Amino acid sequence: MATRKRLNSYEKAIVEQLQQLFGYTSVEAKDILEEYRAVLGLIGGYPMAADYAEYFHKAKLEGRTGKEWISAILKRREEAAAVAQ
Repeated sequence: MATRKRLNSYEKAIVEQLQQLFGYTSVEAKDILEEYRAVLGLIGGYPMAADYAEYFHKAKLEGRTGKEWISAILKRREEAAAVAQ
């Protein structure tokens, strides 16, 4: 069995919102958070937990992996930096 990182209060709130808003079980919601956890740091800030729950739910429905999402964010940042020069 794979071990999970402990959830901080903000991550717990996102898991709760995934359950309340979209009907995921606790395990499903934690799996979704784990998949997209690295995206939290890239997006930055602290939007409402419900906002992240919605972002993650949409990404899951679209079949987007966390790695794909991270890659897209980094690509856009590189493009923006190139334009800014």
